[in-house]
Amino acid sequence: MNNHFWKSDVLLAGSWRSATSTLLSRGKDHIVIDTGMPHEAYRLVEALAKRGLQPSDIRMVVNTHFHVDHVLNNCLFPNSDIYASQQSHDWCCAAYSDLLDDQNWETLALKYYPEAGDYPQEQELKNALRRYALRWWDRKRLGDPSRLRWIETQPWPEDLQFLVSSGHVPGHISVIIHNSDQPTIIAGDAVLSREHDESVLTMIPHNRKQFQLDRDRILAMQGRILPGHDSEFLNSDGNHHAAAPTSTADKRSEPPGGNSGS
Repeated sequence: MNNHFWKSDVLLAGSWRSATSTLLSRGKDHIVIDTGMPHEAYRLVEALAKRGLQPSDIRMVVNTHFHVDHVLNNCLFPNSDIYASQQSHDWCCAAYSDLLDDQNWETLALKYYPEAGDYPQEQELKNALRRYALRWWDRKRLGDPSRLRWIETQPWPEDLQFLVSSGHVPGHISVIIHNSDQPTIIAGDAVLSREHDESVLTMIPHNRKQFQLDRDRILAMQGRILPGHDSEFLNSDGNHHAAAPTSTADKRSEPPGGNSGS
């Protein structure tokens, strides 16, 4: 491996139920981008072990945003600084808190998803969000608050480039890694899927117009693109080509009795 460049490796492959988790490595430096859900913790640890790593070897975690399927294994990495957007953190924490309000959650949800009524599956998707708030939301799993580093006020680490892509949720970030041959774009949920965003449950964006602009901007880039909920693909000259993964992806487990948020 060329120690001047980050190598990106999918730890847990994205699917319509589960979010992509990615390892960046450069020499002895290792970063995990998005950490998945509690029932996937053992798979994440196994995926690291296959690469000769332990959670204690990870010095940095990056969260694209704070939906439950992207952040709830942050607590596995006690030695890591956690880089994220405070805007996304505060917005998601407030949204999950309001979804736990037994009496008013449906009305309160419209503060966060004001365009939900534009979608025919509005009630199904809102119900899925609430189920996952009830079942999974646990702020203790976000990691030690003293290790949070907000991108709004902290220098972005280690020559990584970030792109604020706020259509999905306010403050969402995508990460761009430049290397010797082609850039890698870790899109997070700015690009849910290569072609079929509608197959991802709870895919309603905070701002539909901005989401489409974010998606179009990323899909206009040439390089290797890792969507939040799909297999990676190569993008060249405006054409999307399925890419062979850089390593054998671990089959994702599904949470018993329900579907994932995004």
